[in-house]
Amino acid sequence: MSFIDSTFQSLPKQLLDSFGIDITYIKTATSQTYNTATGEVSGSDTNIELKAIISSASGSVYEGTSQTNDLKIIFGNDELGTYYPKVKDRIQYAEDGVNKVARIISINTSRGDNPILHTVIARPQ
Repeated sequence: MSFIDSTFQSLPKQLLDSFGIDITYIKTATSQTYNTATGEVSGSDTNIELKAIISSASGSVYEGTSQTNDLKIIFGNDELGTYYPKVKDRIQYAEDGVNKVARIISINTSRGDNPILHTVIARPQ
């Protein structure tokens, strides 16, 4: 275990439990099938409840090309285990009493030997 793991691994959970909001991380099904007759994609997504901090993303955050409605979402790794976020995954969150979904477009993972904190840029759908 690296020094950063032993020193900072528990910090994101403590902060997010105190200051984060409830979101649902939607892991896209790894095995999906496409029905050519109906045009439907089948496969079961996995929903993971966790705490996160959501803010606006500025143009300098995502290669200078972020849109005005893009979101910067910060969450820990406890609930994800060894899973790393992927661009095909989505985040469901509540805004003004309405559930919204944003697609992940960029991922930055802070880590030592193991992932500790994920910062993603997500685009509301």
